Amino acid sequence: MQNSLRNEQIVVIGFPAWEGEYLKSTVQLVGELAKNNAVLYVEYPFTWKDAIMGRLGKTKAPWRRILGNEERLRSLRLDNGAEVNVLTLPPMMPVNFINGEALYDSLMGANARKAFAAIKSAMQVLGFHRPVVVNAFNPFLGVFLARQFDEKALIYYCYDEISAAKWAGKHGERLERKFMQQADAVVTSSQPLLMAKQQFAKRAFLVKNGVDFELFNRQPSIVNRQSQAIGYLGSLDERIDYDLLESTIIKMPHRKFVFVGRINSPEAERLRSLPNVELVGSQPAASLPAWVQKFGVCMIPFLKNKLTAGIYPLKINEYFAAGKPVVTTNFGDLDDFRHLVSVADTPTEFADALEHALQKDQDGGNQQRIAFAHGNSWHQRANDMGIAIQQVVAENRLLLASGEAVWIPDNFNRWGEASAAFFKPHVSKKQMETPFFPASLAFS
Repeated sequence: MQNSLRNEQIVVIGFPAWEGEYLKSTVQLVGELAKNNAVLYVEYPFTWKDAIMGRLGKTKAPWRRILGNEERLRSLRLDNGAEVNVLTLPPMMPVNFINGEALYDSLMGANARKAFAAIKSAMQVLGFHRPVVVNAFNPFLGVFLARQFDEKALIYYCYDEISAAKWAGKHGERLERKFMQQADAVVTSSQPLLMAKQQFAKRAFLVKNGVDFELFNRQPSIVNRQSQAIGYLGSLDERIDYDLLESTIIKMPHRKFVFVGRINSPEAERLRSLPNVELVGSQPAASLPAWVQKFGVCMIPFLKNKLTAGIYPLKINEYFAAGKPVVTTNFGDLDDFRHLVSVADTPTEFADALEHALQKDQDGGNQQRIAFAHGNSWHQRANDMGIAIQQVVAENRLLLASGEAVWIPDNFNRWGEASAAFFKPHVSKKQMETPFFPASLAFS
């Protein structure tokens, strides 16, 4: 099946960095869309703090690229044969700690002006004209950049409940609501998010998370089929029910628990002291299927709260693609896969379900799980996204043809032609004709 969207120019203003220590829905979707469309992906807006911490070796931030010592605009060839252009923005001012709305908006507006200059220049280099703009969970820039690129459609891709995220607590909900009213459509990754966001959107679509099926669907060896390890794939962060996990692990001293992923919460250290726990940490994406095959049963021990209620977990289809049984808490909308998982909410129920899966479900049901994951590949999800984009573009075209008024923001074109000289990158005409920015490129 071919993807429905073809020959479009798409600018994705993302929140995730392109590279990283975990698989990201935005990056997976972009990789699929890039097979048949020209894509510019604007990655996470790194700050001056990120650049400094990267330079000091405290983080893995690409400080040379952030500061312009390496090319900020890269053309990457993906494993699926597609090509995607990835832009690293110049360093932004860190503003997330600011409480006051007026000061925050003023400084964020300055960040957005810098981002506009970089994105506009990249579009010129790539020959982009009237693109589809997809903002991936970045309403902080989105509010200020809406309608600044002569876009034929502006879409907000929402994959988490921003009002429940601690890092976005000061301004996330306010700016997201404003941006959803500016955008032509909102695309959400789960049914609960769709229900929550569609009241603020002109149009709303559902594109659930998928899986790199070919990556995770590797046939297990006989040894791995007999594995007795209990595993978790993903970040140990604020979504995890550590009380449940700790009690469950203590109840099962004869079983080994393996956690593969970033450790983002100090509470995870409670697990490290338990003798039957292995915290592996982040691993390269290519190695994740091998880790999953070492698990006899996989788990999703999420808390049930506002943050997790809107989650369609990436890991569920990754587990299923490997044919593994899954035990999960009843954290959110499980209707799609409730018939394929065991649901438990107390430590005793959770431990019993894990033990049962290890003893009774080594081979049973794995083909059903694999078939479910196959129908939820990122290829299919990109097709769903493409259909949504096509519908929005077509409806916008009809509005323009009918002469209906099109929404124009207060800041329309304030960073456009009149300000071209101020925002023009320090690059010669000859350099602008080359496919990449030079390493020394700096923006005003």
